[in-house]
Amino acid sequence: MKKLEIATGFAQYKVLLAILGVLSSWASFELWKWHQQQHEKYILEKQQACQQRLDSANRYVQSDRFLKAAYYASKTQDKLQIQLNKPGINTDFKPEQKYILMYDKPVPLIPNNPRYEGNLFERLSRQPDKYPPEPLIVTGKKILGNKAEVISACAPKAFTVSLENLYEITQPIDISPYLPPFSSF
Repeated sequence: MKKLEIATGFAQYKVLLAILGVLSSWASFELWKWHQQQHEKYILEKQQACQQRLDSANRYVQSDRFLKAAYYASKTQDKLQIQLNKPGINTDFKPEQKYILMYDKPVPLIPNNPRYEGNLFERLSRQPDKYPPEPLIVTGKKILGNKAEVISACAPKAFTVSLENLYEITQPIDISPYLPPFSSF
């Protein structure tokens, strides 16, 4: 009889362990699924913030004729003859102020490592083939010699850029008189 009681107790113990194993597997799967959803939501928020900064930079560049001239000069690989306001070069660099990061050569817009997951971040961290990358709004952190450390919504950590590639969002207004089209006739 004692052997039967021991065997029954042992069987009940094994059934209880099996039930606990199934429950813990289910719970860990649900936890993993929840973490995965939270991570996807986080990446989506970062993509939206990054895209917003890219769109804002593009709007600033397209609405300012000097920034626009600099942007298209870099696309055609011409030398720009206009003196633009660049923080740390001909204007004061202010930490926590927003600037436009605009390259004049085909280089990655953000560092490859570390970067967020996703197609947008992968594209921005890749070196373009022919043209410079699109402009981006960044926040200045500090100056390190002839470079500046900046924060971007597109990168998880601060990174350094040349002061030559940072532009003030608002450029001085050109005071030269407006020449209407066909004024030379």
